[in-house]
Amino acid sequence: MPDVLKRGGRKRTAALRVLLVDNDAATRMLCSVNLGLLGIEVLEAEDGAEGFELARRERPDLVVLDVSMPGLSGLEVAELLRGHRWTRNIPFMFLSGEADDDARARVLGAFAYVAKPFDPIVLAELIARTLDPSRAQAVGV
Repeated sequence: MPDVLKRGGRKRTAALRVLLVDNDAATRMLCSVNLGLLGIEVLEAEDGAEGFELARRERPDLVVLDVSMPGLSGLEVAELLRGHRWTRNIPFMFLSGEADDDARARVLGAFAYVAKPFDPIVLAELIARTLDPSRAQAVGV
């Protein structure tokens, strides 16, 4: 039986969870596979509105946001996350093909900004180190 943690009044398994919000299915798949290999559970959303709802409902340990998406951009989702009482403390990072988004990402409080194209293994290692530095070292990250 897995350990159960209580967060915000909800029961959940002890696995670390990342919410990946990106409109590109291939990017989500590559990231999900590599995070899964590190034992990290991945929740996926294909647009900003779905991503914000999932973050609010599931309260993951970390959110990865694509900057450029139809509808709500990753930057707009970050603003919503920071403004909501249940999600304001969830760390987030951005993926982007635009170099000039980095400054705004930092202002919004992102812990990292990764330019596309990126190496999904390196991204998974960055996320693992951020979520649990001792665990990342144990798996050789």
